[in-house]
Amino acid sequence: MHIRIEAETRRGLRIIGEIPSIPLCRIEGYNGIGKTNAIKLLRLCTGDQPFTGNDHSWRTFRNQLKSARVSVTDLHGAQKLEWALDPSRWPQVAEPLGDLIGEIRIDGRSARPRDITPLLSVHHVMAADTPVSVLSERLSTAQKRIQEWDAEVGRRRQEEVELALGDLQNKITDCAPSQLSRELTITSEAEKIAISLANQLKLARERVERLDRAVEISAQLTQVRGRGPEMDEKIEELAAHLADLDQQRQKLDRQIKNASAQKHKNEKAENEFENAQKHLVRRDKALRTIQSHLQNLAAAVGVEPTEDALAAARRDTSQHLNRLLERQPRVNATPMLLSLISSLTSSLENAEGAEHLGNELLISSSQGGTDWTVTALREALQHREAVLREEAPSADAEQLTQEIEETRGRLGAIAQTEAALREVEAAQTALEKAEGRLLKATKGLPEQTARNLEDLMSNRAKLDQEARTVQADHARLTHARELLGGGKTEDALAAELVQLCREANVEVARLRKHREKEQAEFEELTRREAQAAQQATLAHRNSENRISRVTATARFLSQNPELSWLRRAFPKISSLPGLNVADQAQALTEVASAIDKARDSLGSTYSSLRGMETALGRLESRIRQNSGETGTETASDRAAKRWLADEVRQWFESEVVRTALFNGGTNVELDPDSLQLSWTAADGQTNERPLAAFSSGEQAFAYTQAQVARLDRDDNAATNRLIALDEFGSFIDAKNMSALASYLRGRQAQAPHDQVLVVLPLEVSPAIASSNGTTNERVNALRQRGYFAEAFQL
Repeated sequence: MHIRIEAETRRGLRIIGEIPSIPLCRIEGYNGIGKTNAIKLLRLCTGDQPFTGNDHSWRTFRNQLKSARVSVTDLHGAQKLEWALDPSRWPQVAEPLGDLIGEIRIDGRSARPRDITPLLSVHHVMAADTPVSVLSERLSTAQKRIQEWDAEVGRRRQEEVELALGDLQNKITDCAPSQLSRELTITSEAEKIAISLANQLKLARERVERLDRAVEISAQLTQVRGRGPEMDEKIEELAAHLADLDQQRQKLDRQIKNASAQKHKNEKAENEFENAQKHLVRRDKALRTIQSHLQNLAAAVGVEPTEDALAAARRDTSQHLNRLLERQPRVNATPMLLSLISSLTSSLENAEGAEHLGNELLISSSQGGTDWTVTALREALQHREAVLREEAPSADAEQLTQEIEETRGRLGAIAQTEAALREVEAAQTALEKAEGRLLKATKGLPEQTARNLEDLMSNRAKLDQEARTVQADHARLTHARELLGGGKTEDALAAELVQLCREANVEVARLRKHREKEQAEFEELTRREAQAAQQATLAHRNSENRISRVTATARFLSQNPELSWLRRAFPKISSLPGLNVADQAQALTEVASAIDKARDSLGSTYSSLRGMETALGRLESRIRQNSGETGTETASDRAAKRWLADEVRQWFESEVVRTALFNGGTNVELDPDSLQLSWTAADGQTNERPLAAFSSGEQAFAYTQAQVARLDRDDNAATNRLIALDEFGSFIDAKNMSALASYLRGRQAQAPHDQVLVVLPLEVSPAIASSNGTTNERVNALRQRGYFAEAFQL
């Protein structure tokens, strides 16, 4: 390839203008003529950055180069590459320029830097870069890259990944899938206990109800035996009196009818009197019926059937009902509160005993209130438990409910009685109107007849009043008699009592004592059943809530589009919606564990990376100073040494290098601690030699061979390559220079599109060269350009 460079510079920057198309080319010239700068400029053109890690030199080069045009011809795969460079657009820090390099053309067509990469690459091998210096530089560069990546990307990325994993783990942890199995078991056991106690309570209630009935029958039997005969006799007397009064009324009715018969002035007046009389009889009958009903209702509620008495009873009953309703929430909540307090005090007692935390501050008040230690809180809870048990005795909830229902029933009965009283008052008013109507109907009779009828009707009114009073007494006493024995005879009550005692398996004489025992057991069982039912409800609610949270989390993980990465890492997540809740919880627990391990691994990885940065720095310092091992060796130190040893091994894989430096030896290895090389000689013996013991020429030759050999192993190499071997005259002696020339000529057949450029310092001054006729071309070139170029051969 043929290269031309037209550069406009300032403040002493020089760049040679031409590299001829010589496959193995030798350029020799004055120092500072711009040979190395030309190679650096070509590296920039092909996308490389030769100033990486040296921003100061880069800014100097950038500022001193005003503009440049570069062209390359005689290429394989293209006729001409061109660059028009504008350094004013280049960045202040040493980084690849990309599109900022300037205008690029390939065969006259506009192109991008990526279009150059497959066509041309430039490689710069410095003879001054001995293996030791290169190793030191490689270590330093690797350390710096890790450090820069960690500062610019690594720490931020670690925080982002840690935050994402933490949020995800918190979401799974919040639904606590590992607790589901335990809560389902607790719920199942709580429901079994509640059902068992409910069945026991049902049987106990039946026994208590049977005994209550037996005690009630016993009391009724005692009352019937003591008051029944007397009440029966009085009821018979009242019934006889009512019958007598009815006969007297019937007699008066006949007298009234006879007295009024055929004595009216006309037929119309007679009909009016007859209808008024019938209406009066109906109203009297209705009043007596309603009065009987009122007496029964009043007797049932135990209140006199008067407006004031009923109003007072209604007011007292309403107040009592309100008091009962106020107690109900507290009584119903008491079993649950007692259970909660018992659980808390048990935990606090364990903390006091096994953990010795009695005096430890548990709750600190932020507003100057009371601070609570473990012991103080436990004592306060126990005191509250005692108060609650006194406020809510056994079976109080059920008894309270029953009492509320009974009070509501009494309040309803009082209301019915008040309604019946209003009906009686209305019936009395209707009766008075009927009496007035009948009295008015007598106006159609003769005066004497009317006067006789008025006397008869007055007597009948008095008789009706007396009959109503007797009937009310009869109704009230009859109802009391029905309540006394439930309407049953002494024999019937005695037979029922015997039957109930037989069913309860108790003697009549021990009935009340047995009933008290059963009642106490029933009350205790009621409290236990209420507590168990509330615990079962709470456990069921907790487990249902847990199930809901687990299924929601499973659905979120399996469907959220932002978590596709998680589903790829843990494929089982995609099938979560199709699993039962127990399997979902198990899978979520596994995912949480995997995330926890990933977070540990993430921290460990970044810690190892930063440890590697430190290890590379320590190793670089020891190699540069040729010092021994210091301090305790870490895993990162060992990894850095293995990496360095592998780098050296690859450098010495070339047979040419092993022949030149190790007389054809094999298995070349480096001890990074001592910088000692070891190899197996041709006779099988193991030889050792410090890396620094090789001469500079040997080191430069070996390094050059290794670098070129590494380029030959590149499978992705550009079609055309410029390989510049720089500053070799100062380091490689004549013997090794001749070997290098032979090696480079030998590889030309395998790399026909490579152009190798050997850059040497000036060996012959112009004055000496002028006396030698064969050097006139070199002298002329030196005089004109300060360097000459020719085929490299020795």
